Amino acid sequence: MIITPEQIDKLLTRVRRPSRYIDGEVGAVNKPWDKTKVKWCLVFPDTYEIGMSNVGLSILYDILNSQEGIFADRAFAPWVDMEQAMREDGVPLWGLTSRRSLDEFDIIGITLPYELVATNILNILDLGGIPLLASERGNRHPIIIGGGAGAFNPGPLEDFFDAFFLGDGEEAVLEISKVTPLRNIPGIYVPGGTAPVRRSVVGDLNASQFPTRPIVPYMRVVHDRVGVEIQRGCVHGCRFCQAGFLYRPMRQRAPLTIERLAAEGARNTGHEEISFLSLSAGDHACLPDIIRDTAEELSSMWVNITLPSLRVETLTPEAINVLKRSLHGGFTLAPEAGTERLRRVINKGNTEEDLLATIDRVFATGWRLLKLYFMIGLPTETDDDVRAIADLAHKALNIGRRYRRDITITVSASTFVPKAHTPFQWARQISMDETVRRQKILMDSIRGRNFELKWHSARTSFLEGVFARGDKKLSKILLEAWRSGARFDAWDETFKFDAWMEAFKKCGIDPDEYLRERGLDECLPWDHLFAELDKDFLKKEYTRGLNAEPTPDCLSGPCTGCGVCEGGVPNVTPAEAGAQTVLKKMDSDFRRNDGFCIKDNKFNFILSKTGRAKWLSHLELMQVLRRALRRAGLRVAYSQGFHPHMKLSVAPALKVGEEGASLSLNVTSCVAIEPGDFAARLNKELPEGVLVGVG
Repeated sequence: MIITPEQIDKLLTRVRRPSRYIDGEVGAVNKPWDKTKVKWCLVFPDTYEIGMSNVGLSILYDILNSQEGIFADRAFAPWVDMEQAMREDGVPLWGLTSRRSLDEFDIIGITLPYELVATNILNILDLGGIPLLASERGNRHPIIIGGGAGAFNPGPLEDFFDAFFLGDGEEAVLEISKVTPLRNIPGIYVPGGTAPVRRSVVGDLNASQFPTRPIVPYMRVVHDRVGVEIQRGCVHGCRFCQAGFLYRPMRQRAPLTIERLAAEGARNTGHEEISFLSLSAGDHACLPDIIRDTAEELSSMWVNITLPSLRVETLTPEAINVLKRSLHGGFTLAPEAGTERLRRVINKGNTEEDLLATIDRVFATGWRLLKLYFMIGLPTETDDDVRAIADLAHKALNIGRRYRRDITITVSASTFVPKAHTPFQWARQISMDETVRRQKILMDSIRGRNFELKWHSARTSFLEGVFARGDKKLSKILLEAWRSGARFDAWDETFKFDAWMEAFKKCGIDPDEYLRERGLDECLPWDHLFAELDKDFLKKEYTRGLNAEPTPDCLSGPCTGCGVCEGGVPNVTPAEAGAQTVLKKMDSDFRRNDGFCIKDNKFNFILSKTGRAKWLSHLELMQVLRRALRRAGLRVAYSQGFHPHMKLSVAPALKVGEEGASLSLNVTSCVAIEPGDFAARLNKELPEGVLVGVG
């Protein structure tokens, strides 16, 4: 079934964020439906703005669509207002670009990023016209495959999926597209099987395809930037961190590859920010050279560089110096625990001296906002450990006040949830009442206008913990809760805790049983998955953690015996440190208009916003224009001040859903160019429905 533009327009009149549901974004791929042999729909079971921030989805989308005969579309969980409108009108969930209902695709690949999207998955299948239970589907239905971190403990979802994929998907998606027997593909787990399943691992990231023309959303998404994965995996062994164990070994991209990906991504998207992605970016052997050279090369584009994940001890003065261009944002550090003893328990490794010295460098550089991330409920934690979080926050404030008075310290405290395939998979999770009690300790200890305290809801953390170590029995709980209206369980405004508790009661299952401590000799529901990670190693690490004994990382120290490298892929670091000059030869396009600025050249154009573009808000339209100007290489003047912005305006500001054919677009160019040439170059980069004309 093809969903018509008229049907979509009717739906969009009743929703809050129409730009979540319109297609035609720059970078999106469309192929003739009847001329492609294999049709994928890549589904992220949360809202568009969260799903479009997922780099894994972007990688698979790029790989699949680069192949002749394969087409990959996207779908996301519709928000509650859109779901209501779709059900009222009898409109099924569709692939965003093809506008085909989900049941027409051959393969539905669903990302499993975190536990609390489970009800969204059932809702997506139901809205797409696909039977929820795998046992009720036949040959005419798509194959439903789950991947991502959640696939490593698929028990609660097994009834609803045909298969799960474990590991790196770059090579496997092409094998799956050949429709070979799924069981024969490395990394595939078919529910019901008990044979050990080994992950699929990409050994050389430099040879692996990574998108340089990712889709540019109309709306502001959660991670609104070019994301470049500089390494995959981590060697530090933080005992609570599931990703750190699931994605071993550590594999680093070569610096020249990273710089090329960053340069091409900035040019092809027009984004204002580049983020170097990694579980611990500071571990990259060439990071200082990479951020210095990339910042230098893109300086004329006003591109900020961010590093979202840095360990305190790897945060060099050089890195801070480059990052200071993003002073308008906050600087984030994750000590995780308030005392050195507890940081040894979790194998975090950094000392309070390291942390305070880093905080001093951050405030000395000019930051005003510092974000500190902690967990409560960690194994062996005491009330004194909780109060120590407040002590650290106050010490950070005192340091900041040496440099300025308007300091803000944001303290975020999530509840520790034991995860499968980590040393703490046997640990207990504290109860909801205990979570609230420890949160109150923090509230009483952190007061003052310079502090902002955030924490996760005790109820959502409780449910996350139940499903994190759940088994197949939870599938009936999931189905019952969904039928009672559970949706978007990670969102406070939509979380229906009573529906979940009623489902547990109705099915006769005690959820607290899933939060208990497990015996080291107990058979765990996920033991047959990810066979490379040695269970005896995890047991040893759990015991060392309870005794507050640290384990050195395996890059600077000896092999820790986790078992992963025995699968054939060791830790990989680049061999070409320091060789960065080639980038300047590759990147002449950036220098098209990099000459000195002449006298401001003010243009007044006529702008039209019609068709699907009418659903853009005024702010979204301005973002579309800014990024199109940057892609076109048109140098526009910037304002002065702390946070410069393009000299660009559109009037009048139309309502969402209102078309306009004669808006006034004022833009100040700082290079010599004819108005007609300026408009022509800009129009080549604008999406359908937005057009610039010379008045």
